[in-house]
Amino acid sequence: MTTNQFLQQIRDLIARDDLADALQQLRLLLDSSPKLDEAILQSARFQDIRKQIRLGTVSNAESNLTQNQIRAGLLDLLREIEEGIKGTRSQDIDRVTSSHPVNILREEMEHAISIVNSKNVLVGSSITAGGNVEIGDRTIHTESRTSQRLRLFLFVFVPLMAIGAALLWQRLQKMKTPLLLTVALDNRTPNRELPFEGGTVTLQYGDKSETLAIQKEADFKGIPANFSDEPILLRFEANGFFTVDTTLIGSAKRLTLPIRRDNSLACIAGRVKDAQGYPLEAATVRVLDISDITKADGSFKINIPPDKQRKQQRVEVFLRGYKPWDYTFPVSEKEEIPVILQSK
Repeated sequence: MTTNQFLQQIRDLIARDDLADALQQLRLLLDSSPKLDEAILQSARFQDIRKQIRLGTVSNAESNLTQNQIRAGLLDLLREIEEGIKGTRSQDIDRVTSSHPVNILREEMEHAISIVNSKNVLVGSSITAGGNVEIGDRTIHTESRTSQRLRLFLFVFVPLMAIGAALLWQRLQKMKTPLLLTVALDNRTPNRELPFEGGTVTLQYGDKSETLAIQKEADFKGIPANFSDEPILLRFEANGFFTVDTTLIGSAKRLTLPIRRDNSLACIAGRVKDAQGYPLEAATVRVLDISDITKADGSFKINIPPDKQRKQQRVEVFLRGYKPWDYTFPVSEKEEIPVILQSK
């Protein structure tokens, strides 16, 4: 097969849209030529666009455009080869030395064609095999250092750069989206006589503080996205309940806050005396079904469980030889109830 026939065969492969075989033949032809790098670049572009088509990351229009560019590049490369091997016109042959670049390229092409013609080369074959297929003598192909570097760049660094760009884009999109936090309450000491009447929740991030009223839930909107990985302080306050201070990460979207009643209504204390102001010992003090016996100094203390707590409680006092005492007091953990018993 002559050089022109070999080049025409490559053109026929391009015309049949068989770019893979065309690139393979061109690389065989340019194996020892300075033009090999151009063929490798086109081959890499072709493999990359095929991969993108399989993954569905490129549109038909974009893939067709890239493949057309590869075809045009191959045809230009073939024309350059032809121009190089034509040599000079017959009237200039005597003035061209054997070291002229045109003659050097012609000699390289003729040498490559002779190698290809000396082997059994399959073009457009559909042979698939589980192992290596060798036809003719065995040729060891040593890839150039430039080709190795290009392959490393295309198959290692380019994917890593793409992944890094995707992560950066995702991060930028996340930074543009304000955060939303929903705070819900879980009352751990429910009492029908003392329904939760509402409180406040304060959110503090950076130098900004925002307070919302809360009955069951409260939504904090518009928290800057740059606080997604930063600690945010939250404080709950309500009459009759323990204050809650906690810290959360800004990326949290919902927080359920357990709340409990405080001890402001959990205790009734006082002192029982007679009309002369002397303390009375062993008097029975009763609140609901809970009772206590006064000590020598007349003091008593009754602890009220959460489900029986009230803002006001009825206190009854009994002692032999004295009239019963019955009175309803507002409950206060800071004040004692004074009880004066009258003799019968």
